[in-house]
Amino acid sequence: MTKKVVLITTGGTIASKRNTSGKLESGVLDGNEILSMCNLENDIEIVLIDLLHLPSMHMSFDNLNTLTQTINEQLKDESVNGIVVTHGTDSLEETAYFLELTTNDTRPIVVTGSQKSPEDIGTDVYSNLRNSILVASNENANNFGTVVVFNDEIFHSKYVKKIHSSSINGFGSIGYGRLGFIDNDEVVIYQKPTKRECYDIKQTYPNVEIVNAYLGCTGFLLDALYASDIDGIVLVGSGRGQITPSMTKSIEKLIAKNVKIVLTTSTEEGRVFPSYDYYGSANNLKEIGVIMGGDYDAKKARIKLMLMLANNNDMYDTFMH
Repeated sequence: MTKKVVLITTGGTIASKRNTSGKLESGVLDGNEILSMCNLENDIEIVLIDLLHLPSMHMSFDNLNTLTQTINEQLKDESVNGIVVTHGTDSLEETAYFLELTTNDTRPIVVTGSQKSPEDIGTDVYSNLRNSILVASNENANNFGTVVVFNDEIFHSKYVKKIHSSSINGFGSIGYGRLGFIDNDEVVIYQKPTKRECYDIKQTYPNVEIVNAYLGCTGFLLDALYASDIDGIVLVGSGRGQITPSMTKSIEKLIAKNVKIVLTTSTEEGRVFPSYDYYGSANNLKEIGVIMGGDYDAKKARIKLMLMLANNNDMYDTFMH
């Protein structure tokens, strides 16, 4: 039985080519040029949509809306088994999580890219794309949500992170592990997410920024955000979620201005928790109205907070879920 996969290209290294200077131009190749090298089986039909031709750090929320709308439109076709999105790696994890939060279908959505260009020796372009198509066409991948396939491994979009700037082993989920892997074209799955949530996309999104805490950090950046038109802040605390006293004074002013603030941790594993009781501790911040961000990475927390604010979702006590 023929399976159908929709391949949506957006640019990135996976569609790059070297120019006369020897540097890579991102997103200049179309999908057919890449697909022709993947040696796919005849029982998989590919519907190709060349949607965007962008470096991933040029992606905007307008682009993400267009991508979500395109995916949702394609999933109206019940004969489609799954979706594959090719994307630059620098913001791949953010796009993948945005899709996780704005699509609501049992069929898999797979986001992939490459660390090397198609013409580099040892390129990972063709293996990553081939593996992604195999996952998207596999019925056992249903109820995955949005996942990232990279270097023969499958990661959930909530926890995946770019962990190396250049190695083909570029993505991982520290502390959570992979959902499965691809071995000689066999898709092996041994865990799936238990919870999903979905938000409507909007024409515009609130302004949410990320601020890091570190030894001796002042409230300078927070005060600048207070003076601007800021709607939300993701605060990256230390350890269980601690910040400096100077930052805490600025946070108090922002809370009084009704700016929504989510607290995350700079550690790779673990979650924020009100364990300590002193000025600037997570417990102190919770008491003055800061939202506990659980085990969220700051970039993922920003995506979620923007969508929650845009949808007027007031259930901030459930943010970490």
